[in-house]
Amino acid sequence: MSSGFADLTVQAHQLVSEGDLTGAERLLADALSDADPRPGNASPELAEAAGLQARVLVALGEPHSARGWAAFAYAAATRLHGRSDERTVTAAATLAAVLHRVGSDARAARLYSDVIIELTARDGPESQRVLAAHADLATVEYARGQCEVARDRLQDAWELHREVYGDGHPSGVKMLAKLGAMERDCGRYADSHEHLTLAEELCRLHLDPDDPLAAQVAGLARAAADPDHVCPAPAPEPPPARTTPVVPAARVPPPAEGPHDLPPYSPPALDEPVETPLYHPPGRAAETAHVPTPRTAPEADGDAFDDYPWPPDEPAEQPWRPDADPLPPTVVGLADDEPDGVRRVPSPAPEPPSRYLPVHVPRPPAAERRTLPWLPLVVLGVVVALLLGTIAVIAGVSRVDDGRDTPPPATSAPPPTSAGPAPSTPAAAEPGTPPGRFTLTDRRDSIVLSWTYPAGAEGPVVVAGGRSGQPQGTFATLPAGSADYIAYGLDRTTDYCFTVALVWSTDTVARTGPVCTKRRR
Repeated sequence: MSSGFADLTVQAHQLVSEGDLTGAERLLADALSDADPRPGNASPELAEAAGLQARVLVALGEPHSARGWAAFAYAAATRLHGRSDERTVTAAATLAAVLHRVGSDARAARLYSDVIIELTARDGPESQRVLAAHADLATVEYARGQCEVARDRLQDAWELHREVYGDGHPSGVKMLAKLGAMERDCGRYADSHEHLTLAEELCRLHLDPDDPLAAQVAGLARAAADPDHVCPAPAPEPPPARTTPVVPAARVPPPAEGPHDLPPYSPPALDEPVETPLYHPPGRAAETAHVPTPRTAPEADGDAFDDYPWPPDEPAEQPWRPDADPLPPTVVGLADDEPDGVRRVPSPAPEPPSRYLPVHVPRPPAAERRTLPWLPLVVLGVVVALLLGTIAVIAGVSRVDDGRDTPPPATSAPPPTSAGPAPSTPAAAEPGTPPGRFTLTDRRDSIVLSWTYPAGAEGPVVVAGGRSGQPQGTFATLPAGSADYIAYGLDRTTDYCFTVALVWSTDTVARTGPVCTKRRR
């Protein structure tokens, strides 16, 4: 059975190369009709035949018929060869393309991300297959409504492809034309016109006139924007910052300090009527108490009254009326979401003095200071004591000077300590010494690698890595003296291992031991 599937797959490849896609599809369909539909029982030849059948059906425009065979081939290849095998990566890319065509864009995006990770570890971030996978993922992101992310990814992929492989490579021209079409659908007509015009110019300079890609680019440049495409609304901008400074109008004491000082309270007589009850039962509206003409704050005569709706026949200086607005004039326009104990005060301006006199608030008289008749005597005693102490000290010093015959011998100062030796440059490392102090910092979205470059070395540094337990591939080749590297685009839930190698010569390469992430523990 295995050899039969192998021969049929070779014949189908020949038919595909000759352009007979229908013949290849019929040949594979007859062979696969009697195959075991369980991927766990599939042989490598059966998995390869199923993957080829899925690709042929996609090329014939039948993605729904291809979905089953693409999923079968991917599951069988993963079981047979592991996720990092070349055949599994090819099957994953085929399944992602099929899922995108049938509308399952979320799973297609995850598969394309896995393909990018595996191909980057195998071929490096600048390989054509990695950049093509980025372009395919951008197409899926665009279909999901992630327009800005898709355009940025596709433009980065095209710019890197252009830098590495030049302007005339067909894959780069295709990326550029696809980018222009995305920008046109998103309403970025200036950028779209620039990129589509450049794609047509590159086709004219580097491709044959009868090349199918040139005809596709020309048709895409003349097409209209997709009327059904709607870019998601941008995120709402944060509210503007407050322009008027907020300063405290007065200090509000905490509850522990108690109320302010108030004038002495005198209870009303029994025969005096009480106009306002001390308690208002719930549900019964309290009568509005009459407020006599209050003292208006100086700042209330300025901008705070400019926009107040006075009647046309009344001047702006009219006193405040309680029934005009529930807020007194000193807080008009200042009661919108203010913190407790803080009031907004406009910038003071020179204003004429208020026409209202301040209200006198009686306060209790301050206690009289009692004179202390004995205070001068205490001060005099302290002065006398200080004088007597000074005289005693002077006499003692004179007696000591008289009894001294010879001056004390001079003590020799200790010899100055010699300065330590100047720091010398580190000695050159022996050839074959690997980089030292190799560390790994896991940031989930990226992994930071750092090491020390051996003194005296002049060779480049090679960073390699891969999934934990899988063979490692080259991630980057760095110039001499490099001491760090950041790996992007890795799976957030998969463990990876990395090594760093220093190329001393063509025959001597010194590697560090592997350092791995610990995400699953």
